[in-house]
Amino acid sequence: MNYAQLFAAELRREFILLSRYPFELISRLVWNLGFALMMYYGFSAIGGAGGSSLPGFHEGQMGRLLGLLITYIAINGINNTCELLGDEVQTGTLEQAALSPPPLLVIMLMRDLASFVEMLVRFALVLAIAMLITGLQFHLNIPAFILLLTLMYLGTEGIGLILGGAALLYKRVGTLAQFAVMLVFGLAILPLESLPGWVKGFVENFPFTKALVLLRQVGVQGVPLSQLFADGSVASLALNTTIYLGLGMLVFSIAERKARQLGTLNQY
Repeated sequence: MNYAQLFAAELRREFILLSRYPFELISRLVWNLGFALMMYYGFSAIGGAGGSSLPGFHEGQMGRLLGLLITYIAINGINNTCELLGDEVQTGTLEQAALSPPPLLVIMLMRDLASFVEMLVRFALVLAIAMLITGLQFHLNIPAFILLLTLMYLGTEGIGLILGGAALLYKRVGTLAQFAVMLVFGLAILPLESLPGWVKGFVENFPFTKALVLLRQVGVQGVPLSQLFADGSVASLALNTTIYLGLGMLVFSIAERKARQLGTLNQY
């Protein structure tokens, strides 16, 4: 089985699971939309009638709503590998996956990419509903959204692989995953300009941050994708993604090899 066939099989598996558990799918949609709208209207209430007329308030609200919707994709990239490994351990099928012809790392990557496709479809649906409810009009540059979201997801996937490698060795890494999730939520809500200098320097190199800035430029300000290519923004994001994904693959491979040597791969 080549990698294309493996990805097709994992994609088919992803949508079969969704079709078999429709309540789970509906719950995800309601949660994604409900939480984003709650935060959106919450910030609107804090701003009040006078605040809504201030310069930049409307764009800020659009940026926050878009950021919250994008956050779900980033969190999926960070948490998915750990969740998949946990499911495999609990069902007793991790050793079967580890002994299959494709490397375990490749299987995890293909499953994560299949999950990303489902997330893209869900993101488009939730964004469309949010636009209808709020009346906001985003600049829907679909090629730019797909490219930037893909690069963002692959970057956060690198962090997810690092956490997955830690899970193979230490089994319980929930605190690390929760820290990463809270960081992502904070970055989606807070303006980066308000952060202290040392914090800003750290988070600016986080893959989610770079992608979020560009996605807000595209979706809120209407910046064309060609301009992002011309000024090197896409190249910078691609380099950042390559570094994080490469580091994640390296850490996961080392952790898997160590777990095999210790004989603890399938222990919980």
